[in-house]
Amino acid sequence: MFARVALASAPILLAGALLTGAASSPPVIAVAPPAGLGLNPFYTRYLDAAGLPVVSSSRAPEEALTTAAAIVRQMLAHRPDIAAELARQGYRIAVMAPDEATTDLPEQASWTRPKPDDPRLTRCERKHYDERIGGLTDRQYWNWRARGLAGKLTSAGTENLLGLTGDRYRGQNIFVHEFSHDIFRAAYVADRALYNRVFAAYDAASKAGRWKGEYASTTVEEYWAVGTQFWFNTAPYASFGDVHILSDEDLARYDPPLAAVLREAFGDNHRLDADRWYNSPLRVPPGPLPAYTAEVC
Repeated sequence: MFARVALASAPILLAGALLTGAASSPPVIAVAPPAGLGLNPFYTRYLDAAGLPVVSSSRAPEEALTTAAAIVRQMLAHRPDIAAELARQGYRIAVMAPDEATTDLPEQASWTRPKPDDPRLTRCERKHYDERIGGLTDRQYWNWRARGLAGKLTSAGTENLLGLTGDRYRGQNIFVHEFSHDIFRAAYVADRALYNRVFAAYDAASKAGRWKGEYASTTVEEYWAVGTQFWFNTAPYASFGDVHILSDEDLARYDPPLAAVLREAFGDNHRLDADRWYNSPLRVPPGPLPAYTAEVC
């Protein structure tokens, strides 16, 4: 039976150290990026997370970098082979300050908006392309569309990492979603069998009508990323009539093949200690619960 959840006692980050009641580790201090990374001068802060650089400008608070780094380390803890592959391919994480936008990151400054047939668009974005996207400039589109994206440069917003007021993704950890895309892509090389099993799970879910209309149904990558959020109890509530999904247990009951491949990647851990949105009540919409959460367009 689905029930609204109370906010779990969240760990506290102080001076970059995670405090959970046990003796704390020495604080992690960001330093200037190593010259060998060849980064744009925009980036002035750097931390290492399981071999991956976590970087930002001087405007992002150091606590946001330590939080992102802690999440990366814990998401990769079960699969050092995937961590090594991400490092080999040169993946890195950029943390945006609250007053920085997606196209302020040098690597993304020249991005163009997607075309109407771009497979990354949701069904509603394709249907209403002209009114939602067609009138926007490239910069307007990307700054409106996302504050956190996956890829060789994976980005995250300070406000989401630290649970600040005004976060557009309030109630869910979008960095967990985006970084899970990187893990899936690295699995193509590090564990092709796992990668293929994710596709098989997605095909089975599509044929069975699971996740119909939800973002998870868009592509196999979004299926994996949304599933990862539920695995770590940091996804917004989803409902399909009599089926309600909010927790890792709900996910396992609804889509066992997806839960099985997620377990291969993350083990039995269902909590990221640095995640400010873990089991947050804000994952559930206020008022009467909707029978269906898929966007209607």
